[in-house]
Amino acid sequence: HPVTEMITGQDLVEWQLRVAAGEPLPCVQEDLVIHGHAIEARVYAEDPHNNFLPAAGEITLLREPSPSAYVRIDTGVVEGDSVGVYYDPMIAKLITWDLDRERALQRMAAALASYAIAGVRTNLTFLGRVVEHEAFKAADLSTGFIAAHESALLETAHLPQTEALPLATLFLHLRTAADVDGSSPWHRTDHWRVNAPNAWDQRLHLDGIEHELRVTSMGAGELQIESELGQVLIHGRLQGDALVATLNGHVMRALVAAHGEGFVVQVGALRAEFAPWRADLGDQVGDLLVGGFNAPMNGAIVSVLVEPGQAVAAGDTLVIMEAMKMEHAIKAPVAGEVTEIFYAPGDLVEGGAPLLGFVGAA
Repeated sequence: HPVTEMITGQDLVEWQLRVAAGEPLPCVQEDLVIHGHAIEARVYAEDPHNNFLPAAGEITLLREPSPSAYVRIDTGVVEGDSVGVYYDPMIAKLITWDLDRERALQRMAAALASYAIAGVRTNLTFLGRVVEHEAFKAADLSTGFIAAHESALLETAHLPQTEALPLATLFLHLRTAADVDGSSPWHRTDHWRVNAPNAWDQRLHLDGIEHELRVTSMGAGELQIESELGQVLIHGRLQGDALVATLNGHVMRALVAAHGEGFVVQVGALRAEFAPWRADLGDQVGDLLVGGFNAPMNGAIVSVLVEPGQAVAAGDTLVIMEAMKMEHAIKAPVAGEVTEIFYAPGDLVEGGAPLLGFVGAA
């Protein structure tokens, strides 16, 4: 209905309420005039790379496009809300309007590029690839569109490390500088020291990998960053969540937003999510595999197929749980032995909860 409302200027929900109250429809078919073109994209908590399975969890970051006469967002979700397992995982309807389809598609692409969500997997990148695809732009559409263009639509879309790491470093530097009381030189945190380079080491945690960078202030707000990927120069400014940076002479505009202890860097449809760096305190004890047997989302245990002390082979199904009307099999990644079972069939579990103990074979 939002698409119809955008191109007719009518409020269909108001119509429904008036009819339910016994009033007649406010106009007849001949009174309706269609103006322009509108497109709706449904933003879902789901994983396009895993057969579009629903995803549950807390929305730790939510940045929506700015609403206007061209952009409409229908949602009841706010930052900090949780996507549960008992309801449809739709986060929002995003609708764009313009005078024709081509312009409405451009509006949609821009709106999706300014949308940022963290904490749960979403279909935002997938939607962006759909509206940017040449076949979609040409209205060469069918029910087999996704299957026909699967490789392009589901291609892994990560912000390259050569851009993500410098942008993240600049963001942290600018954010720290903004938090400093500039009225006193004793409050400066720019690593200046007498007779030594104005340099420091920066550690970033991206995609489960720790990156160590050497950062040197070159003056006038410019940073020189050295890493295993090479050396770059970057400077820029931070205005809220908007980061405008010049990386090796190339101007880039990114959305960079903190959530919890981490933050997201997004350039167009490409994004990188940085986790806080923490010292390695030895989570792995002996051969115990930690973190591979956690519930993928909130749900219920359907069946437990193993017992404590049972030896299993790689790929054996250990536990089956149900979430969002889908069954998920927890499998052994390597051969080993089950040491403990933490839940029984019928138990409710929270996403991320450990389901069993496991020791890999020597």
